[in-house]
Amino acid sequence: MAKFALNIFFSGPDLSMIALCSQKVVIVKHAAGGGKKLAWVTFNPFQKNKIEWTEEYALYASTGETQNGAKILKMSDCVAKEQTNAHFDKGWFSSFAPYDLPANTYKLTNKVTAPRVLTFGLAQSVLVNGTNFDNHPINAIPVATGHSATMSPIEKISVYLAANLDSSTVLSEVDSPTIDLTYSGDITELSIEYNPDKGMFYPC
Repeated sequence: MAKFALNIFFSGPDLSMIALCSQKVVIVKHAAGGGKKLAWVTFNPFQKNKIEWTEEYALYASTGETQNGAKILKMSDCVAKEQTNAHFDKGWFSSFAPYDLPANTYKLTNKVTAPRVLTFGLAQSVLVNGTNFDNHPINAIPVATGHSATMSPIEKISVYLAANLDSSTVLSEVDSPTIDLTYSGDITELSIEYNPDKGMFYPC
C-alpha cells in the first residue's frame, strides 16, 4: 500500500497566537461519491509536525446525523474491500459480494430496517506526530433502508486552522483560508508552512 506524509511548520510566535485563539490544525480528506465532508483529524500543533497515512480504508456505520457541526461516532466498522458491495445487516458489515466497480471504489448496501436511515462512509487511520488515530471517518452519507452508496477516496487533502472544531465533525462551510494538496504519481510527501500575514498555509 502507498504511504503518504505531510510536514507542517510553524514559528513559535505563530503557535502562541494559535493557542490564544483556541485554534487547531484541521485536515479534511476528500472522497468522490457525495455526502458531507468531515474534519478527518484536528490537533494542537508544534513547530514541526508530521502527518502520515497509508492507502488503506475502512467502512463505517453510524446513527449520527449529517447536519453541520454534528460529530460522527462510529457504531460499526470493518476493512473496506474495493470492487465489492458490503452488506450492512444486523448492526455490522456481514458480507461482501463482488461488484463491477472501478479500482479504488467501494459500495455498501443498508439492509437494516430500523432506524430507516443510517450514516455511512469511508474511514482511514492517520498518524499525527507519532499518535495514531484509528479509522477516522472522512465522509458521511445518509443511506436509507434498502439503498446503496458508492464511494472513491481521493488522495487530496485540505488544511486550515479553526477554533472549536473536533475530529469527525461534519463540515458545510469553511470560513478559514485553506490550502488544497494533491498527492499523485511520485508525489507522496509534501511540506507546508504557516504565513501569519496571510493567515494560511503555503508550500515550502
